[in-house]
Amino acid sequence: RMLEFAMPQTMPRPMLRISSRLGSRRLIALALAALAFAVLLLARYRQPDTATLEIVGHALTSPAGTDSSYYMQMGLDAFHAPGHRIFPKLFFADHQKFIYPPASLFLIEAMDRSPRLHLSEDTARLALLLVSWLGTLAAAVWFYREQRGSITALEAGSIVLLGVLFLPIAEALYRGQAQLGLTFLWGLSAILFGRGRRGWAGFILAITCAFKPQLALFLLWGALRKEWRFTGAFAATTGLIGLCSLVHFGVQNNLDYFSVLSYLSRHGEALWANQSVNGILNRLLRNGDPMSWNPTVYPPYRASIYLVSTAFSVAGILAGLLLPWRNGWAATTADFLFFGCISVVISPIAWEHHYGYFFFLLVYLFARAERLSRLRWAVLAACTLAMANRLPPLDHRLQGPASLVGGYLFYAGLVVLVLLAMAQRDHREPYPR
Repeated sequence: RMLEFAMPQTMPRPMLRISSRLGSRRLIALALAALAFAVLLLARYRQPDTATLEIVGHALTSPAGTDSSYYMQMGLDAFHAPGHRIFPKLFFADHQKFIYPPASLFLIEAMDRSPRLHLSEDTARLALLLVSWLGTLAAAVWFYREQRGSITALEAGSIVLLGVLFLPIAEALYRGQAQLGLTFLWGLSAILFGRGRRGWAGFILAITCAFKPQLALFLLWGALRKEWRFTGAFAATTGLIGLCSLVHFGVQNNLDYFSVLSYLSRHGEALWANQSVNGILNRLLRNGDPMSWNPTVYPPYRASIYLVSTAFSVAGILAGLLLPWRNGWAATTADFLFFGCISVVISPIAWEHHYGYFFFLLVYLFARAERLSRLRWAVLAACTLAMANRLPPLDHRLQGPASLVGGYLFYAGLVVLVLLAMAQRDHREPYPR
């Protein structure tokens, strides 16, 4: 067991080679198991949007999805309407689910100008999705190499295969989700943070706050870690984005967005794809429709769901801030990944594609596969397969106590966070600067 978490550079050379081969074999075996499991699900379940392989196939052969751009266009049209107010009518009166900050509309404004480059908007959207998808896969391979120190062709292929078969990434590609680009930027920021380029990591991560405002919590994280280059770049970039949003979209639209955030935290979503405490409780208490997407309806407010969900969010933030500090791995790459993935699970609305952030945490653990005991590796492999696929026998239990099993993506995410914390506790890496 002492050798299990020993630093590779402290091992004798023959033992290092054996340890490295064990980690490589584990990764390749997991990739092959993921492929076999995906093929099995494809053969067993023929209904649309179930098997990850089918989702990837549809994404690559169908027109680009419009899940994000459709609602962003609604937001932009509301802004250009008389009065220039985005949220009072669109969100609170018509209940359309444009829930992004006003700054996110800079993207759709840029895409609307694509005809000036002799590109159709559909072509521009597809190009952006494919660049984000391929960039995410390439970033995962790069991140694995950075964390492990080297990479073989089989290991690189295994990482790519696992990324292609990872449901949150495949679903984002298929739906045309801006989240795919955010996952790519998240991976880049993790790589740069690990390489000591803290300012650039803060700059890239701050860009994603135009779409995911909860990541502004990294400002507190960076200050408490005394990572001043990261914090300064993060604060300057978010401040500049905020200033541009205020000037372009107006103060009132930005203030209105706080009311949107409050409404979302109080209501959440009951649909089975909402893998959060809020979603699980809404389904458990039969509060809202968990079976079908309704573009204009949210579950009724229930104080018990709101209080428990909020308490979990607060506990998650405290755990993300304090556990690494308490156990001696603050300001490491693991700490960075830990806090970022916690920001996903604490959200009242955490769709499947939001869990793409977890893929880089998984890659971090894959790069240390030989340091994990057999039990921990088996648990990690099971969590990877659970996060990478839809499991219809569990998804179909959509209401009441039976619906609890449908939160397996959320549960697997929590278990992976625990595995990371346990591995870091048992094997503290040098404090990076």
